[in-house]
Amino acid sequence: MKTAWLWIFPGIGALMLAGAVGIQVARFSDQAQMTRAEGSVVDIEGGCPTVSFTSLDGTLGEYHSGTCSTPPSFDIGERVTVYYDPQNLERARIDSFEQNWIGSLILGGIGAVFLPLGLLFVLPPLLGKRRAAELLVTGTPVQAEVVDVELNGGLSINGRNPYRIVAQWLNPQTNKLHVFRSENLWFDPGPYISESLVTVMIDPQNPKRYSMDTRFLPELAD
Repeated sequence: MKTAWLWIFPGIGALMLAGAVGIQVARFSDQAQMTRAEGSVVDIEGGCPTVSFTSLDGTLGEYHSGTCSTPPSFDIGERVTVYYDPQNLERARIDSFEQNWIGSLILGGIGAVFLPLGLLFVLPPLLGKRRAAELLVTGTPVQAEVVDVELNGGLSINGRNPYRIVAQWLNPQTNKLHVFRSENLWFDPGPYISESLVTVMIDPQNPKRYSMDTRFLPELAD
């Protein structure tokens, strides 16, 4: 099964986190060029506040916020701090936690879920391939007895669970039995296992670090 499409999830998560950071960078940049004033909430429509304020030159300005909430976060007549553009009084923002941060928190929160969950799916296979390539060069081969072909119930993609070959090997030096599992296989390897033994490359210093050689299996077609 091709799993390259799974990169969409961490990609979306990373973009959302970058977007959340970008919103705040833009806000701080804009606010540094704006002028501070005190205003009051004069209307609330659909949970969106409208604020009236007076600029330094005495001009009356009005700002309709696009950040809305139910119930409303402000009361009519409530005094608020406003940052406005002296050249365009309609370009303003209310200085409050919700008005400043709610968009970034929602966007960043969703991104913070997508990114690690996506990486949880895509990183293990990549790290497994890297470990396998390294152990093919530096590992010690042992012949392990194939004892089972199991479904990996801990992983499901599109309602399907991958298979894993299970093999065991008794270390003659320590008399300890080691159980090995292959990488996830998206087809039943059982019919293609013609031998009772399978080669497993292990790290002699740490047999828990291993890679089962499954190159004898057919390659799954696209």
